[in-house]
Amino acid sequence: MNVFGALAGALGVVASYEFARWQALSLVKERLHLSVEKFLDRHQVELDHFRFIDRVWVRQTLLQDPELQANAAEQAKLRGQSLLAIRRRMAVWLDEIVPYFNVLSYYKIGGAVAQAVTKACYELVFDAQGLERARGAVPKGAVTVYVANHRSNADYVVLSVGAMRQVALSYAVGEWARVWPLDVLFRSFGSYFVRRGEKDPLYHNVLERYLQLVASRGLTTAFFLEGGLSRDGALREPKIGLLDYLIGMLRSEPDREIVFIPVGINYDRVLEDRNLLSDVMPTAGSKLASMGKLLVQVPSLLFGFFARAAIRAHRRYGYAAVSFGEAVSLRTFLPDAAAVAQLPDKQRRPHIAAAADHLLACVYKAIPATPVVLVAAALVAGARDRSSLNGAVRKRLRALGREGRPVARGAAFRRLLPTARAGTADKDELDEAIGDSEDVENHVELGLMLLSRRGLVHVAGEGVHPAPAPGVQEVLSYYARSLDAPTHKAFRPPASG
Repeated sequence: MNVFGALAGALGVVASYEFARWQALSLVKERLHLSVEKFLDRHQVELDHFRFIDRVWVRQTLLQDPELQANAAEQAKLRGQSLLAIRRRMAVWLDEIVPYFNVLSYYKIGGAVAQAVTKACYELVFDAQGLERARGAVPKGAVTVYVANHRSNADYVVLSVGAMRQVALSYAVGEWARVWPLDVLFRSFGSYFVRRGEKDPLYHNVLERYLQLVASRGLTTAFFLEGGLSRDGALREPKIGLLDYLIGMLRSEPDREIVFIPVGINYDRVLEDRNLLSDVMPTAGSKLASMGKLLVQVPSLLFGFFARAAIRAHRRYGYAAVSFGEAVSLRTFLPDAAAVAQLPDKQRRPHIAAAADHLLACVYKAIPATPVVLVAAALVAGARDRSSLNGAVRKRLRALGREGRPVARGAAFRRLLPTARAGTADKDELDEAIGDSEDVENHVELGLMLLSRRGLVHVAGEGVHPAPAPGVQEVLSYYARSLDAPTHKAFRPPASG
């Protein structure tokens, strides 16, 4: 009897503990949800309803999609495999592609981590007004797609952190993020995975139908038009795959409007710059060595997270800047988009390539200039003293102003402004003052400060010279090229016959 009594007591203790734990977790979860709801209400963030659709529904809907079923049957016949084996393979791909958006992961866990990492590395200069203006120009019911240049793996983070108070974005994420715990985090953020090098046509049909399904249901998507990171700093040839998939939506919904919002991203320092350069310029340093240097920086980044007051963002890696161009409807540059969508693949792709080139030109106009980029461009052009640097930067800023292109001016810039201008609240007045010598000198001062800290330039009195170390010229050119107009055109297959 004593044994049964002790067992009953132990079970009672366990049950009480589990009940108390469940109550505590429920209370914490409820409060977290409440805080997220208050955040969304306070900033008037409208989340796409489709984000909360169960991924099982998405998976089954696509497995029963008539187009995919027909292609699966055709592939089974061509490969001499059973239809069941083909469908199982499709199911594996869908499990890999389809995300499961979690509002707590996005706005609490992921948001907190992303903001901490961003603040530890950079001062984020985010064009919130530009984003609001672009979003306001999108007609109700239109499919909204953000297209951006791709400078760094940090692009996902800085864009999400900046846009968090206005919109939640779903990204196309490459295979690099398919490792734990990144895969769990990105899935919970609503991102979908893309196998960049996959050759199986059925896989691409599955991905196409997924993207068309979520876009047609109003999910706001984003992708990097270049398809991969810039290796030499210049804009890469635009990729047309995802764009072609989106336009393919018009085959079943010819009257649907698709609107693109161009996003320009730039940095005073791309953390993996030498690592990227090593792929195309061996003198920039070995890939292994540059990766080692990047890993060595991790402890200092963690310290920066816990001591942000001591290590100001702009005093570490400078600005991470995000700007937005005007929203542009697909039909403004591809008037016969619905007819193009109906064309066979070889005839359709040249039209899609032309559309991709147009979008990349829009993205180019949105890429912001940062102090390091302006100074690097002047040094590459031959400036070797402060006077010539100031002249080159002044000329470039005036040209950017005439073209209506953005220039990053964050807290670091404003702190260096004269007292009378530092208190100026009107952005137009600040823009008008950019041609003044003092303002130009501030851009040069910030750029030199960051380049000197990296050992890329030597400043002696009025003289300024690139450091003689190997790879320095390549690194400076890498940053200077970020403002260059695109020179690569999207691939156009030769006409048949």
